[in-house]
Amino acid sequence: AGVLRRTGEVVSVENLRKRYIPREGDFVVGVVTQRSSEVYKVDIRAPSAAYLPTMAFNAATRKNRPALEVGSLVYARVQSAHPDLDTELSCIDPETKKAWTTGEVLLGELRGGLSFEVPLSAAQRLLDAECFVLDRLGQDFAYELCVGGNGRIWLLAPGARETVLLLQVIKRSFGMTDAQIEVMIQKMVEIFT
Repeated sequence: AGVLRRTGEVVSVENLRKRYIPREGDFVVGVVTQRSSEVYKVDIRAPSAAYLPTMAFNAATRKNRPALEVGSLVYARVQSAHPDLDTELSCIDPETKKAWTTGEVLLGELRGGLSFEVPLSAAQRLLDAECFVLDRLGQDFAYELCVGGNGRIWLLAPGARETVLLLQVIKRSFGMTDAQIEVMIQKMVEIFT
C-alpha cells in the first residue's frame, strides 16, 4: 500500500510503512528510554531498541561525557545495523574536530523545541536537498530542524506560535504540489503577521 506518484512518464508507488528498518549510515532522531553507566537505550521507531555508548560523542572521555536523561532527544548516526542484533548508534561527527561540549557539533542531544512523527516517505521528502516546503519556510521564518530517516522530526523556533505554525505547514504539505504549498504558506504568513 502506498501513494501513487507520476513524474512525466515514470509512475512509482511511495511506501507508507510505519516501522523504520535501520540501515548503516542513516541519521535518526531518537528518544533515550533507559540509561546505564556505559550505554543509553534509544527508541528509534525500529522493531528493537538501539543502543548509544556513552563514549560515542566527539571528544568524550570517562570524566567528560554527556549525561543524557530518560526522555532526552538525540540526533545520531546508525553505526551498525543487523537484523538479529541491536542497532548501534553514534554521535561522533567525523567532519569536525569540535568537542560535544561546544554545542556546535551536528550530532548529539537536541535541547528545547519539540518532536513529532511523520510517515517514512514524508521524512525522505524532507531530507531531499531540493525540499520546496523547507526552502520556502526559510524565506519567512527562522527555525532549526532535524529530520531523522526514521520519521521523527525535531523542530525549534523562536516562539510557541511560530513553532505551531511551522509544524502545521510541514505536516499538511505532504501530498501537495509546490503551488499549493506556496498558497498555504502565503495565507499562514498573512495570518501570522
